[in-house]
Amino acid sequence: MASLNPPKIPDRVRTCEDYTIGWICTLAKEQTAAIIMLDETHEDIHKQTNDPNTYNLGSVGKHNVVIACLPLDWNGSTVATIAVWMTTTFPAIRLCLLVGLGSGIPPKARLGDVVVGVPNGEFPGVVECQRGKTEAFEKTAKMGRPPSILLSALTKLKSIHELNGSKVPEYLAKLKENKRLASRYLVSDALKDPLLVDDIAGAGTSTESEPRETEIHYGLIANTSLQIKDKATRGNLESSLGNGRLLCIYTEASGLMANFPCIVIRGICDYADEQRDSCKSWQEPAAAVSAAFAKEVLSVLPEVEVASLSTVKSLGASVF
Repeated sequence: MASLNPPKIPDRVRTCEDYTIGWICTLAKEQTAAIIMLDETHEDIHKQTNDPNTYNLGSVGKHNVVIACLPLDWNGSTVATIAVWMTTTFPAIRLCLLVGLGSGIPPKARLGDVVVGVPNGEFPGVVECQRGKTEAFEKTAKMGRPPSILLSALTKLKSIHELNGSKVPEYLAKLKENKRLASRYLVSDALKDPLLVDDIAGAGTSTESEPRETEIHYGLIANTSLQIKDKATRGNLESSLGNGRLLCIYTEASGLMANFPCIVIRGICDYADEQRDSCKSWQEPAAAVSAAFAKEVLSVLPEVEVASLSTVKSLGASVF
């Protein structure tokens, strides 16, 4: 069985100062997908003894990347906790990618698609919402706009996709080298989209006869601590942000303040409705496709321009 572990490169001794990109995951399957996308893996570096994070180090193109994931039991940990320790131990980090799973808002964002949080009207890309005393959701915080360098990279990618298509399928093809991972992290005929099944059962207009290509959507993402598993609650959240604007929901607490330079990338694994639990087999493919798109973003991010940015630590980026 072929190994998908990127080669470890011992060409020189690296230090914590050599890493400029942070990649934060919530689940082990998201971390697995991130590691697969590394071009090289690097040897571990001695970290501060009180840093609770565990890191995977490597590179994507010319960028040295630090991957970290929430612990299995979480135990009060948040993405913000991970980020604070990461940027303390690796003080040269300039940008972070928050990559993982999300729930799509049909029919726009479908299973296996990717949603990227970008500014939409008064919203900066990601807004935190919590249910109030009534059924309505209240906006409790906003993450900051993604840094201009990342938004410019997305603009470049959109043109590349229109001209030549995305490299996401090429990156995912690497998984075929390992049957054990391929069976779980690649979309197969065995995976059914409930949206399509419902269309057929209800004699709807769907005419899809073969797997659709992954679509990349850019727009508004909502972050909430509530696990949404029904259309009515999902609809309440949509209404609170303006019908037709919301593309994706994710539920991991972030706690990142507006000055934290990052972008949120989510792979769609369910529709936050009554069939959510039946879509669990989509989680690994969604993790893989979000990681593949994150790699594509890094592939068009200029190394020199990243190096010229202020470090996250020097910005005093904080949490709430």
